[in-house]
Amino acid sequence: MGVADELARLIARRDAGELTDEEFQAAKSELLSHPERARAEVVAPDSEPVSTLRRRNRRRALVVAGVIVLALVAWVVVSEAFIGGPRLEVRVTGVTALSNDLVSVHARVTNVGGRSALGVCQVSVSVPGGSGSSPSQPILETSAPVPPGGSATASVEVAVTVGAARHVTSRDFTFSCQ
Repeated sequence: MGVADELARLIARRDAGELTDEEFQAAKSELLSHPERARAEVVAPDSEPVSTLRRRNRRRALVVAGVIVLALVAWVVVSEAFIGGPRLEVRVTGVTALSNDLVSVHARVTNVGGRSALGVCQVSVSVPGGSGSSPSQPILETSAPVPPGGSATASVEVAVTVGAARHVTSRDFTFSCQ
């Protein structure tokens, strides 16, 4: 602030009743005799009310939270795409011929992919020198869904061409699991 600005401030204070005429004259004399003592210009920043700042900060927090949630959802979707969906693997633990055209298959089912519990597989058998399993392919089901990383046992009876059941081994089975 310059001398003129400081003098205007003193006049405004006198007119507002903050200074008496004697105090005003003393302050004015002091100012004019020592102009270097005039106050340096102080500019007060334009401040917003606290409620406006809180609303703005809440909005920003909601936007950030929304972006974080969106990023997490995108990460899950992308990771499922790259990791792969749910997948069961079946390992035949035993094959028993029940008759000339029926075998019992015992298997260990393991959930090796994804995050979903699974437990249903389609079974087909390819018999050496035979025509394979019956047209209605049986289903190998675990007693309960297999959790991710878990295992369960299951059994199924598979009909094969007449007389070929005794030649079936664990290598003759293929499974399609979902």
